[in-house]
Amino acid sequence: MTVRVQIGVVFIILHLSFGYLVYPNLIYALTEVAHWRVVLLQGLFQISLIWIYIKGLNYFPKNDLVDIFLKIGKWAGFILLIPFVINIIFLVAFNTRLHTDVINEIFLSRTPNWAILFLIFSISVYTAIKGIGTILRSSILIFIIVVPLVLFNIFSSGINADVYNALPAWDLSVDFLIDKKFVYILAFSSFLFLGLMTSEIKLRFGPIFLSWLIILLFLLSVVYIPLFIFGQETVARLEIPFLEAMESVEIRWFPFSRQTMFLGISLVGLVILANAVMLWLIGRIIHKMAHWKLVKPSYWIIAFSITSLIIALSITSTSWDQYIPWIAGIQLYSMIVIPLTIFIYGSFQRGGNRE
Repeated sequence: MTVRVQIGVVFIILHLSFGYLVYPNLIYALTEVAHWRVVLLQGLFQISLIWIYIKGLNYFPKNDLVDIFLKIGKWAGFILLIPFVINIIFLVAFNTRLHTDVINEIFLSRTPNWAILFLIFSISVYTAIKGIGTILRSSILIFIIVVPLVLFNIFSSGINADVYNALPAWDLSVDFLIDKKFVYILAFSSFLFLGLMTSEIKLRFGPIFLSWLIILLFLLSVVYIPLFIFGQETVARLEIPFLEAMESVEIRWFPFSRQTMFLGISLVGLVILANAVMLWLIGRIIHKMAHWKLVKPSYWIIAFSITSLIIALSITSTSWDQYIPWIAGIQLYSMIVIPLTIFIYGSFQRGGNRE
């Protein structure tokens, strides 16, 4: 299987990890009708930035994100990339803490959260230390296991679906664009890791565009399945709408008593791989920026994973709202500034070479 396919699979898995638990609530809080408008506009914004990002990266063959910023200047790279690293640290903590609560509710109701957190972090750190090759190969295995479970969850929920709950479905107003919550939606993306792959392979827009289409269909499904089952007024009050939608489905012939068992299995694989990718990013960025030969990337991965673990342990159920705006703001900053900087710098470099 080609590396490009593996990268596309990792791109999908990163979005699946957050899409199950976070994305529907953001959409329901932003609009009450025609939810597809928000999903589509967010997707168009994302794919536009991805095109700019890949175009800029391809100006520098055999160079990754850090190499390019070091060409601009070490201090410039430090100023632009350190906020991105801080953002990843909080994303790992936030992602793990959120998944821990759901896993605890589905599987391990008597197990303390710290034990689940420690287990998830241990496996994620081990995978990240093994390197990108292991991550890419593992992504295929996780994808093969998780995708059938995701499709089963989606199609089996049709038993309780009522399309009238999603009406009215047509509304072309864009009032939500001036709502600050739309910033959170725009920041819902995980494509910046692509910049660390270009030292090994030249990225092509086509495979990533195909992965983006799959992600868009998935996001529409996790938004509309709870909506079809409960309606807007109810889903807006649910903590995790997709989980509640799965709980409402009863299949007597199925060998498991609860369909959410499949959701829980999917979440375990997704959160481990997503965290491994993000921790590997941290190790590679800091190792190249610091350029300390005696300090291996694995040391940075372990150090920052401990930091994320401490943050995850300190997060409580009442403090989610304090973290989301901060994380979304710095994530959006990284998503916009990094691709545009690389694209503009690459354009000037290419123009200078031609001249």
